[in-house]
Amino acid sequence: MTTKSSTIKNEDLLALKSYITAADATQYNSLAATTLVLDLTHSNLHQRHAEIRFDKHDTVDCLRQKIHQKTGTAPHMQHLQLKTTAAPGGTIFYEISPETESDRKLGYYNLPLGANVHCVDIDPYSSSAGGAYENTALVEKYKMSDEEYDKRKG
Repeated sequence: MTTKSSTIKNEDLLALKSYITAADATQYNSLAATTLVLDLTHSNLHQRHAEIRFDKHDTVDCLRQKIHQKTGTAPHMQHLQLKTTAAPGGTIFYEISPETESDRKLGYYNLPLGANVHCVDIDPYSSSAGGAYENTALVEKYKMSDEEYDKRKG
């Protein structure tokens, strides 16, 4: 009887990596010429919204509304940083302050596919600050006394 080794060989990892990244160079080839694929990040949140699709004819206001929908930060409290990538070393190539007119089209900014839009929440009373949307330890847990538990029906 032959047993399989439970350890993963380096060759196996390389083959897996090759399989997973095989289409990376062509992942955006089937998109319409006016489609933008952007990653959204937020100053108060750990979450990253990957590959959100927009049209180059969508306005900055449309982008702000989508960020509001996903993060809870009101459009007038969003300072947007356009970056080449979501990686920590991503270069900021344009900033859009909340005072900037929001009727400008996204195509104006010449965003590359896969670019990152980082929202800096400038609201000092933001409900997302301090991990309120993501840290479950901040949620008050329901507590029931032994007497209440014993009185339950069922």
